[in-house]
Amino acid sequence: MGLLAARTGRATLIVSTDPAPSLGDALKQRLTRVPRPVHGVAHLHAVEVDAALALAGWLKRRRGLLEQIALRGTWLDADDVARLLRLSLPGIDEIAGLLQLGEFAESGRYDHIVVDAAPTGHLLRMLGMPAVLEGLALVFDRMQAKHRTMVEALRGRWTPDAADALLHGIDEQARRLGAMLRDPGQCLIAWVTLPERLAIEETSDALHVLNGQHITVDRVIVNRITPPPRAPCRWCDGRRRIEREAFVALEKRIETTGLALGTLPAVEREPRGVASLRALGRHLEKPGVRPSRRAGRVAPFTASLPPGAQPVEASAIVPRGTRLVLFGGKGGVGKTTCAAAAAIDVALSAPDLRVLLLSADPAHSVGDVLEAPAGDDPHPIPGGPPNLLVRELDAGKAFVTLRDRLAEGIEDLFLRVSGSAADRQAMRDVLELAPPGVDELAAIIDVTEALGGTGSSPRCDLVVIDTAPTGHALRLLEMPGLVHDWVRTVMAILLKYEPVVGIGDLGAVLLRLSKGLGRLRALLGDAARTRFAVVTRAAALPRAETVRLLGRLHAASIAAPLVIVNAVGAGTCSRCRSKRRRQQEEVLALARKLTRRSASKPLLLLAPATVPPPSGFLALRGFLGEWRTPPGPRRQ
Repeated sequence: MGLLAARTGRATLIVSTDPAPSLGDALKQRLTRVPRPVHGVAHLHAVEVDAALALAGWLKRRRGLLEQIALRGTWLDADDVARLLRLSLPGIDEIAGLLQLGEFAESGRYDHIVVDAAPTGHLLRMLGMPAVLEGLALVFDRMQAKHRTMVEALRGRWTPDAADALLHGIDEQARRLGAMLRDPGQCLIAWVTLPERLAIEETSDALHVLNGQHITVDRVIVNRITPPPRAPCRWCDGRRRIEREAFVALEKRIETTGLALGTLPAVEREPRGVASLRALGRHLEKPGVRPSRRAGRVAPFTASLPPGAQPVEASAIVPRGTRLVLFGGKGGVGKTTCAAAAAIDVALSAPDLRVLLLSADPAHSVGDVLEAPAGDDPHPIPGGPPNLLVRELDAGKAFVTLRDRLAEGIEDLFLRVSGSAADRQAMRDVLELAPPGVDELAAIIDVTEALGGTGSSPRCDLVVIDTAPTGHALRLLEMPGLVHDWVRTVMAILLKYEPVVGIGDLGAVLLRLSKGLGRLRALLGDAARTRFAVVTRAAALPRAETVRLLGRLHAASIAAPLVIVNAVGAGTCSRCRSKRRRQQEEVLALARKLTRRSASKPLLLLAPATVPPPSGFLALRGFLGEWRTPPGPRRQ
């Protein structure tokens, strides 16, 4: 879409706001946080947003005044305020991405901006960030109000100062961003999906949320539709029937919305580089390929893995004694399916273990994969083993519970001192400025308490987590250290003022949170109890992201002993044979990369492609048994 816009002579910028970007991989060009010209294309620039640096730059120009406001509006001293604000501003990836988009849009340098956004759950969060920014301005405005009242009492009037101007600016920026997102003359969303049941379910949920936020979706693009085979092929025939069912379901769901519906074919070679992307873009300008109109029952088909692939013992995937297994990877690679299959296999093979399958992705799909209802309360799968529970985390609910408990502690604290209502509100506001990702983390801590036999969650022996796609899974894994520092800072402040105000219930709440974070950090760093299984596909973009993910996990001292290449294989027609050859090349390239990791070399597994994709308890229970190690020497 960026290439199409630039072709008309418009100054165009392609932006990736995904914390695990693949835009540079797709363009076959190294990108940075500063827009760069796209090689060989006039009028086109591209950039991958660096959230941490973007937010740091935004804060650098405002931190001094924000600290001054907090110092005026609370009973904390300058050192306390500085320590808290270093740790306490929420939504780093989403706020930073949106602020950068706003700056690019207001710069006047570009006529057209195309955004490659983060996957569903975190895109929806980013689109809700204007309200978070407005809330941030309101929190600091309440602190500033105390100072205004004091000055008015002493001088008889209040003259707005630089702090007021800053808060007004943040509020105005939030309102401008919100207006831009909701103005169809400025912002349109093209929702990209796949012709598969799970993807259509996620698309339907997202369109409902966006409609409720009054954000305009211009079109839905169904990507990778299988073209007719050149010769009889059970794989292609089965895929086309499945795709037709999904496509018809999507048409029915959007028939009253007026949305345009576009399609893109599954191309023989992964579209990387300007020439390939231009060719793909031409399909967006004309009526695309439609799924087969042939109805009928889909004959189950499992693709053959390469000759010489060897079976693997289930104990090599989840060894006895493991307490936590996290499945992660690029969006759309099948990590939810693999996580569900592993949880079912362990529960069936070890009926003495209590297993919890947990979704930590804001765009949950565990229930869809299991074809069973799932929610925040753990419950068994209908017809499944009684020792397996399933839960889709309501992270927002967990954070509200934590916030309410903190608020109760603050109320108790101020009942014992002569603090004003403004002091009480200011302290509550400071504590509500929790670090980014604390909502998800509050829920994960609840799970670690279940592993330790404490807290309100059902006791379990093993937790299998379906994480959010790469960038946000990494944020979650890196978050315990930051939030632990935040909790300890708040506790240190309370202990500092203990002779005056005491600690009370607030200290007890923070102590419990600190202990939970300590247990989680210890668990994540213990290779004997925790393992991260990276799920990927046999293609260049997922391979590049997998290598980067393994590097980040190694740097975070989190064991990643498994790499699962999912959906390997195809049918027997010439297109499928060509696809299998390219997959084998990608698997070999990935294996070479893993070999270079020497002592930390993970076990590489291949999971076969199936028609239909495995879903429901009966299909998933046998899926893990079909995983194989690729041909060649096996890792002992």
